[in-house]
Amino acid sequence: MTQVMPKTQTEQLMDAVLAKLQHDVGHELMVELFPENPLQYRLNHPRGAVLLAYGKSTFGVSESTDATFQARNVVLRLTLIFRQLNGTAGVISYLDRIRASLTGWYPPNADQACRPLSEQFIGHQNGVWQYTQDFATRATQLQFMPPEHGPLLKHAAFEDHP
Repeated sequence: MTQVMPKTQTEQLMDAVLAKLQHDVGHELMVELFPENPLQYRLNHPRGAVLLAYGKSTFGVSESTDATFQARNVVLRLTLIFRQLNGTAGVISYLDRIRASLTGWYPPNADQACRPLSEQFIGHQNGVWQYTQDFATRATQLQFMPPEHGPLLKHAAFEDHP
């Protein structure tokens, strides 16, 4: 019997961002996770694609003295691959639309809304335009605390000492 492992914090965050983008622009574009082998990726959609990847995390100092409790600043990277540069079907228009879609949106388990960090032109090759957009949000990183073994405290009796 195989035990199904719950999705990690990062996987849940990426699933939520992917669902948000699929809801907002998925009927017009391909929206998917960044491919395992980017060199073999082929743009099959007639307009373009948005590819989601985990970028990085940075961590704040621990907020507690008895356990690790940190702010986790997460950066997610979108790669936009389009056949057209300008116009309503072009990558420039979708950079604006995706930025508007994610800016101010709270992913599940995040304590800060998404905010744009940067956008950059990657290049143009074989009639395809490529740009990146980086978005940040903040979550909390907690220390895993397994249940302690031994007898549970059933009753506490306190005495006053003068």
